[in-house]
Amino acid sequence: MLTVMTSGKAAPGTTTSTWALAMVWPSPVLVVDCDPAGGDMVPGMLAGRVPLDRGLLSWSVSTRRATVVDATMALLSHVVSVPEVPGISVLPGIQHAAQVAALDVAGWQRLASTLEVSSAAIGRDVLVDTGRLVEASCWPVLRIADRVILNVRPTVRSTHAALAAAARLRVELGDLRTVSVLVIGRGPYSSTEVALAIGAPLLGELPDDRGAAEVLSDGALSGLRGLHRTKLLRTARLVAQRIATSSMARPTVGAAR
Repeated sequence: MLTVMTSGKAAPGTTTSTWALAMVWPSPVLVVDCDPAGGDMVPGMLAGRVPLDRGLLSWSVSTRRATVVDATMALLSHVVSVPEVPGISVLPGIQHAAQVAALDVAGWQRLASTLEVSSAAIGRDVLVDTGRLVEASCWPVLRIADRVILNVRPTVRSTHAALAAAARLRVELGDLRTVSVLVIGRGPYSSTEVALAIGAPLLGELPDDRGAAEVLSDGALSGLRGLHRTKLLRTARLVAQRIATSSMARPTVGAAR
């Protein structure tokens, strides 16, 4: 199963949500940082604890002329492990926006083709963080996702940004059948109202949890020991199980459609 986390602007905490779901995913998971503006997954949670010479960019360069099969088999040699959670592998993203030029349309398409078959090939679900939707976003990956999760806060500003993101997703994907809404924190509107305004089903809610967010996104390792007892991860576990058991999963490659 390939699940993509994305958002409009207004900083709804997509990277924190991605880490929270990955930490409690019910099976081994490959987390891929595809934020074209420069990924924050490794600089936050894994800062100074994993090598920075491996990741999306090194994989893309080394597989430029590879077949999809060879590119898929090479994927695991470019990932890093989360020391505290052996079930998580991470493909670090580009470090800053200037590096996105190295991932041209062919590179994003090769990544999409690889991720589409990698779940079966490497025995892991795939969880992708695209950051905010921008012009340079990895649309090939979004198009082949089993589920696209649009993160939004229940505020006017964030909902307005999510509406623009949903409109762009509708154009790029053809419809919103794979899109669902994940509401982050509290605001003047209910989660149901936000999902209705966006026009996509409500997947669930995640709470604002500053302490857990500091560990996941800012590298505050002092709180790592008790992370799984936080409200954020307890709630994320329910959302992750809902995603993993969803009937929305696409057929496996080669199956009848």
